Amino acid sequence: MGAAAAEVVAPRPASASGKRRATTLRFLFELEKPDELLPGTAKLPPPSPEPEADSLIDKIASCHRVFTFAPGEREEERDAKRERLVEVLGQVRSAGGKQRALDHRVMVALLKMVAANLFRAMPPSAYPPLPPDGVDEDAPAMVLAPSWPHLQVVYDILLSAVTAADAKALRNHVDRAFLSGLLALFGSEDPRERDRLKTVYHQLYSKLTGERAFMRRSMAAALLRLVYEAPAAERHCGVAELLEICGSIINGFAVPLKEEHRAFLARVLLPLHRTRWAHTYHRQLAYCVLQFVHKDPGLAGAVVTGILRHWPVTNCQKEVLLIEELEEILEVIDPNQFQNLAVPVCSRIARCVSSCSSQVRVARLVYIIFPTILLCFK
Repeated sequence: MGAAAAEVVAPRPASASGKRRATTLRFLFELEKPDELLPGTAKLPPPSPEPEADSLIDKIASCHRVFTFAPGEREEERDAKRERLVEVLGQVRSAGGKQRALDHRVMVALLKMVAANLFRAMPPSAYPPLPPDGVDEDAPAMVLAPSWPHLQVVYDILLSAVTAADAKALRNHVDRAFLSGLLALFGSEDPRERDRLKTVYHQLYSKLTGERAFMRRSMAAALLRLVYEAPAAERHCGVAELLEICGSIINGFAVPLKEEHRAFLARVLLPLHRTRWAHTYHRQLAYCVLQFVHKDPGLAGAVVTGILRHWPVTNCQKEVLLIEELEEILEVIDPNQFQNLAVPVCSRIARCVSSCSSQVRVARLVYIIFPTILLCFK
């Protein structure tokens, strides 16, 4: 028992250093420095963003109600929703400015709110049917959506979220159904909405590299429906904006062109010359076609033939536009290639001069294009 007691009361062996840590003045100062880590301690994690994210999600959820801006709605409720949308926009932009990714739950709530506000059935067209000559003096200059005060902020929220998110996060939240819903909105008759939509859709195309082929096919299908399925006198809204996106995409095509891209020119772009509404999007269409000719001059023959095939009979306004487009293509065409096109081109120009329905401006353009034709012959 004595030996056991000796073991209990025996002093503990000294440490390897043999010294106790002295409570010095320097050690006391270190205890008061919150930024310094003491031995055996770990840095505390930053405060959790969950309370802030939960508050933002609740605010987003309160914006799901859609107002039609009909006379029976309460104006103060509409104004309150716009104020909440502006607050959400400010927080989304703040996160993007700090290079901080939005929380997964916030992105899910944002896209649900955007879909609830944007994806809707389009009202009947406010434009009357277009007469065969392509001129309608009674058509309104512009049709504006009454709910634009809300739609404008929703588009800004979507654009800010897409700009701030990285490609991986977008792939996890933006699916093909959402992209198809955005594409359908190009049918809106409000030019302000189509312009914002064009920016958002183009931004998504630049980030969602895995969905680019699907987005190109979707745009091509939408343009083909307008050419072959829509009534001839029905106004084609959104074609100019879609062609602007296509023009930017075509400008980035690598040379030599893929067969898919050549097919897009032959099956989509050239048939777009046939519609009565070609004057509403011809500038963008001509740019797309000219980009193809610049990248592959060998396509000029097929392009000129396609334009001549869709030449109008009584639409003088469209005739003027096609003459201008034809001149731009002939300026870059190879003279040897023009030999095969000389007869149909000159025959069409001669008919333009002799046509009794041609305007004076058409005749003047013919005299402008003749020097270009003569250069091709030389």
